[in-house]
Amino acid sequence: MKWTKITVCSLYTLIVVCIGFATVIEKYRGTTFVSEHIYGAWWFSALWAVLTIVALVYIIQQRLYKRLAVMLLHLSFVVILAGALTTHLFARRGIVRLRTNVPEMIFIDKDNRVEHLPFSLTLKEFRIINYPGTDAPLDYQSIVKSGNDEVVVSMNHIGNIDGYRLFQQSYDTDGEGVTLGISHDPYGIAITYVGYLLLLIGIIATLLSRKTQMRSLYRKAIAVTVLFFGMNTGAVANSCVPSVASGIAESSLFTLHSSLPVVDADIAHRMGTIHVLYNNRICPLNTVATDFTMKLTGSASWKGYSADEVFFSWMIYYMPWEEELLKNNPKQKGAEERKAIVEMFYNGQFTKIFPYRLDDAVSWYSPGGQVLPREIPVKEQFFIKQSMDFLTEAIVTGQRDRAFEIIAKIKLFQQDMIGDVLPSKSKTQAELFFNKMYSQKWPVFLSLTLSLLLCIAMLFWRKRVIRYSLFTFAFLLFAYITLSLGLRWWLGGHIPVSNGPETMLFMAWVMLLLTILIQKKFPIILAFGPLISSFCLLVAMLGGSSSQLTPLMPVLQSPLLSIHVMTVMCAYALFALQMLLGIYAFGAPNSNLERITALSQLLLYPAVFLLTIGIFLGAVWANVSWGNYWSWDPKESWALITLMVYAVPLHKSSISRFRSTRFYHSYMICAFLAVIITYFGVNYLLGGMHSYA
Repeated sequence: MKWTKITVCSLYTLIVVCIGFATVIEKYRGTTFVSEHIYGAWWFSALWAVLTIVALVYIIQQRLYKRLAVMLLHLSFVVILAGALTTHLFARRGIVRLRTNVPEMIFIDKDNRVEHLPFSLTLKEFRIINYPGTDAPLDYQSIVKSGNDEVVVSMNHIGNIDGYRLFQQSYDTDGEGVTLGISHDPYGIAITYVGYLLLLIGIIATLLSRKTQMRSLYRKAIAVTVLFFGMNTGAVANSCVPSVASGIAESSLFTLHSSLPVVDADIAHRMGTIHVLYNNRICPLNTVATDFTMKLTGSASWKGYSADEVFFSWMIYYMPWEEELLKNNPKQKGAEERKAIVEMFYNGQFTKIFPYRLDDAVSWYSPGGQVLPREIPVKEQFFIKQSMDFLTEAIVTGQRDRAFEIIAKIKLFQQDMIGDVLPSKSKTQAELFFNKMYSQKWPVFLSLTLSLLLCIAMLFWRKRVIRYSLFTFAFLLFAYITLSLGLRWWLGGHIPVSNGPETMLFMAWVMLLLTILIQKKFPIILAFGPLISSFCLLVAMLGGSSSQLTPLMPVLQSPLLSIHVMTVMCAYALFALQMLLGIYAFGAPNSNLERITALSQLLLYPAVFLLTIGIFLGAVWANVSWGNYWSWDPKESWALITLMVYAVPLHKSSISRFRSTRFYHSYMICAFLAVIITYFGVNYLLGGMHSYA
């Protein structure tokens, strides 16, 4: 039995190391190289096969079959690996290129060999569906016919003909042809999905079983309450979020600051409510102005002037503003990037405020002298080209009412053209408020400072007032993040977990929710929950322009993606908490160490189970989106490494070293490095399909 355990541990470690090195090699040698020489190599499959066989022997030696829930959990991985092996050995995969009304009976497999289909495929139509009022793709759809069967192949919707699965890959520039992925894997997918089902049943059974250590760990961990504070916990009163009021001061049509002419604040604010096409979505010009000002100055305001005043003053009095912000600071950090932004501004890429609908397609135009389609009537062409000149004249000559009238006419033009797809007034006001929230950095630094000070105070000065202060702070921060996420969801039209900053916000929200829910029984979480959340807010803020509201790419428009990301981020939040508990454990008195360890070990079960569920939900999403449930992308690989790393301490009955509390906490601190690499390292160093998040 001893040698069996050593063999299992050695093979397990070797596989983790191989996967980790493969992601680095892929960075320099490419995906094809690692697919052929590592992931697709016979020796890599042999490693998994030998590990599975030896692990089964060890399971029998340990008589794990007497604990049905745990046995089922381990057997599910055997079934999943068997499904993966079946797919690897017997699946047929490749691409088929189709042109409209041209039958095709061959496809190119993954080894660039020509394979024959048992039927013919004919593309009847390909269409791109855009987001309403924009030219941003919402979906790609191919209507494919085979005999009397006709299927629609679109993003997140795979077509199926006689067991052959078709999924979108690309399309020809003329819109008359497509390239579809094709896969025939009836057995591997079925076996793998059975494994996923067994895994879910095993997780639920393990959580409910009385034969696991979770119940005893809970009883030990809950004793932290009395020991940590020397008192019984009671209910903590909720706090209300203070309201914030703001207004816009009246001023002249323009003022001078350092010889700079500045547009009247009220006129600038009204101009900021005009809709524009920006980042492939319809939004108020204030969104563009805020982004423009932040990229140029590092802040949403400059020398007391709002983003609207800076943006529209530059639009009208461009020469002195360019002189002040660019030419007078040529060596300022990011000067080249700032010049590129200004160039985009001059090219009209930030001022597409005139929509026009032709043949059910909407195009947006900037003011000025660009050539417009002949189909647009002369009257509308004149308005598009001249209205901004009239507005500029009104502002420069001090005709306030005239300026307001022209702004109103621009809005009326937009309403007449595409009123059915313009954001509502309430949504526009909500985005103006969101832009103020998004542009303010001080709440993040204040949160980080307070959470750090209160954490130190709670750990070294265990008083009721500190606990109440932390709870109040956690509740207010939770309300702030909930408002931010809620606005993102409403304005963006999708659950805000589609990019790095949004997932960081969600992780902060999860951590605070967990803190509020369990702080009565585990008050020590009050010390660490707000601190982790504040660091998440800092990372989200450092995301910069990637935190802007943008439409989802077609492939990301799946509820499975949202559930997958949310589940994984919940796991990461728990791992972060365990890491801080580990750091605290080294300074904790011996009388408290056992209980801190019990709390960390208790959290390990839901953390590992959530990550497991999240990974396999991601596999299901990938399978229904592009017909492949596992592709060894660097993010997938490191998520698997993280799971394998954190699964080890769950086997402390077999690995005696984890019975030492000091060793356990040292391991949990080091294990968090896998999370950091998975989330940040892959995004910024290794790349891959998942580097957007």
